[in-house]
Amino acid sequence: MNAAALEQMTASLLIVEDEPLVRDLLRTRFGGEGYAIHEGEDGRSALRVLERERIDLVLTDIVMPETDGIELLVAIREKWPELPVIVFSAPTNQLYLEVARRLGADEVIEKPLNLELLSADVKRLLGRNG
Repeated sequence: MNAAALEQMTASLLIVEDEPLVRDLLRTRFGGEGYAIHEGEDGRSALRVLERERIDLVLTDIVMPETDGIELLVAIREKWPELPVIVFSAPTNQLYLEVARRLGADEVIEKPLNLELLSADVKRLLGRNG
C-alpha cells in the first residue's frame, strides 16, 4: 500500500484538553490505535488547528482557559456541522455536560474517562468496525 492510500485510511483526531497529563494519555492511546493526532490546549488553539488541518473527529474537555469547550462546540457546529464531537468533563459539571448535549455534541462523557468506552465511541462515530 502506498503512502497516499495509507494516509486516506488514517482518521485524524483533534484532542482538546488543558491538562497535559490527560492530553498525553489520550495522545498515547489513540496514536497507538493508528489515528493521526492533533492537539490543542484550549478552544482557541483547537479552532486554529481546524482551520488548517483535515480533522475527522474532535475530543474536547469543557472547562478550559481562553475559549472553553462549549464555545468550541458552538463554533464547530456553525462551521463544520457534520464533524463528530465528543465532549467530556468532570461529573461536577453536569450543567455544562447537558448544555453540550443540547448544542449537538455526539457524545457527552463524564471524567474519569473510560478509555475502552471512549475508543468504542470514536470508532462508532468514524464508522469503523472493531
